[in-house]
Amino acid sequence: MESTFHVWAGAAWAYWLFMLGLLGVGLALTAGVALRPAALAGTLMMALMWVAEWPPAQHLSDGSASMSTNPFADYHLVYAVMLIALAAVSAGDMFGLGRLWARLPVVRDHGWLR
Repeated sequence: MESTFHVWAGAAWAYWLFMLGLLGVGLALTAGVALRPAALAGTLMMALMWVAEWPPAQHLSDGSASMSTNPFADYHLVYAVMLIALAAVSAGDMFGLGRLWARLPVVRDHGWLR
């Protein structure tokens, strides 16, 4: 995936999508609303960042040591699990605006928006 990520790096569309994605996930988590879509999007972003660093790789493309960490205790995976856990326990209902969000007609009709 190295060549793909090198092509994406510095592209305005990739920069804006990444920053808007971080903003959306961060706002949803802070407010405690739309935790399911935020967990899905955040987990996808963490997976892409994990692949971009590729922890299992022992050497970089230039032959130098990657200084890779344990791929199973990587912070990207920990954050992804936490995002899923927050959505699974509906943390926004207790610590955010989740209850108010759940009363909106569109959210009542489409449970995945919870």
